[in-house]
Amino acid sequence: MSSRAARRFLFLVAIATMPVPFFVLQMEWAPVLRLAFLTSLFTAVMLAEGGGTVIMMAAMGIVQTFLYAGLFFLAAGFAARWLERFASPPMRVAAIGTFAFLLIVSAQLPIYETPLSSLRARSNFWQLFD
Repeated sequence: MSSRAARRFLFLVAIATMPVPFFVLQMEWAPVLRLAFLTSLFTAVMLAEGGGTVIMMAAMGIVQTFLYAGLFFLAAGFAARWLERFASPPMRVAAIGTFAFLLIVSAQLPIYETPLSSLRARSNFWQLFD
């Protein structure tokens, strides 16, 4: 696995599963994917309706989404370069696969705090968009 492929894979798994703290109307601990989803909802409302509060919430969501995406992209790049330097190709694939597997398995537990959810305050990956 090349360093570029490893970086992309680690980045995608991280933004889909790693909980991060963010504020959009209320504090949540959820993946960047949920933050992007909520931001897109606020942006759609902002474009349709306008209003100061909605514009502020959409702007906060956009800034946080890009900030976390950038941080995860940098972290994935550092991890991929570190693995390329210190691990043989089979060990690199095993390390990346193990990391992704652990993140995906942990996302099946109710580890995300989602007070803006319509059904529950704690969610797993499959309940993030309720």
